[in-house]
Amino acid sequence: MSRRLLALFALVGALAVIACQGAPAAPALSDPKEILAQSVLSLQNVKTVQIKGELTGQVQVPNSGALDLKGTTLSLDADIAAKKAHVNVAVPSFMGTSAEAIILDTVAYFKVTGPLAGMLGADTTGKFKQTDLPAASGDPGQMVSDPTKAIAELKAQLDRLPAPTKAADEKCGDQDCYHTVLKLTDKDLTALSSAAPTSSLAATLTFDVWSRKNDLRPAKLALGIDAGTQGSATMTFTMTYDQALTIAAPPADQIAP
Repeated sequence: MSRRLLALFALVGALAVIACQGAPAAPALSDPKEILAQSVLSLQNVKTVQIKGELTGQVQVPNSGALDLKGTTLSLDADIAAKKAHVNVAVPSFMGTSAEAIILDTVAYFKVTGPLAGMLGADTTGKFKQTDLPAASGDPGQMVSDPTKAIAELKAQLDRLPAPTKAADEKCGDQDCYHTVLKLTDKDLTALSSAAPTSSLAATLTFDVWSRKNDLRPAKLALGIDAGTQGSATMTFTMTYDQALTIAAPPADQIAP
């Protein structure tokens, strides 16, 4: 009996050690192209996503001079399965313009505030306008209606781009993240399409991706555009996934007749 007890204690001790160690960590990745590809694939099972973006920089506006983009913000809440989305955009430096859109399957509500509301077809009293969407477009984008196809197409585009590079790993909040960098010129972008280029603007794009090591989902994105004398800008996005969201139509008294 004593030997059985000793064996039992040894088994319990071994299980305790294994439990303390936790599940084996995912193998570390070093190939930046593989990291980007896996980050794209990691989005297939996303249920909801919340994105917050901030734009900084200056661009030249014809006949108006430089436009300071500081303070420009974007937020997006999307329920993939329910085909719902809520978008807010604010560009205070552009005549205090802001816009809001709510998409519920094949119905959309939008409003624009600021002097440009009438020019953009929005209600000038600050209320939402309701519009029906075609069935093929009745979602916040192809990622909502057919995520598998959208991801496959995005991965195919990655294969045609210049090789990305891997920067030093970083912290994204409380998460350990890979940091990959992709630089593109206007010629690289033209090569992605068989159509003739529509603009002669020379620009360089820098795309930074921070992917969480535990599941490879992107935690942060930064898109930098350098157009020389025409200006430069950087848009930074942070993402959270699979949180509970409530996206509903505006109250009836906030919808224009």
